[in-house]
Amino acid sequence: MKFLPRQIGLLLLAMGALLSTAAAEVAHNPSKIEYATQRQALLAASSYAKLTHGSLILTSGTRSMEPLIHGKTYAVIVKLPFDSIAQRDLLVYRGRPNANQADTVTILHRAVQHDKYGWLMSGDNNRWSESWDRVTSDNYAGTVVAIFAFPQA
Repeated sequence: MKFLPRQIGLLLLAMGALLSTAAAEVAHNPSKIEYATQRQALLAASSYAKLTHGSLILTSGTRSMEPLIHGKTYAVIVKLPFDSIAQRDLLVYRGRPNANQADTVTILHRAVQHDKYGWLMSGDNNRWSESWDRVTSDNYAGTVVAIFAFPQA
């Protein structure tokens, strides 16, 4: 067998590491792999999204999820059953960034508390939770299963 190019070898190594993580653990602590370039991260994230039948997003680059997510990062999300969500899961959903804004945007934050209205969310780096909205089965887009980081410009 011929040697694989370095990038493909790194990709296969990363895929093996991601696939070996238990499903429940992935939802609470998704695998995070750092790549040398944005192109390498995109290639790996796209392949993993196809492999898991998930979706690929690029985070906005805000500081709300630091130190886990710094700057723009690719994240693979999988639409798991809504009732399988647990506290500390990273969710992607449509919500309002603040109570004074009517328009919704796609947000990636951590599930911090569940009540009769849905999941209360917060960024890891935020001192507050988003008490003005809840994640429900209607606005839930998916659970983060892997993070693919790259150096920021």
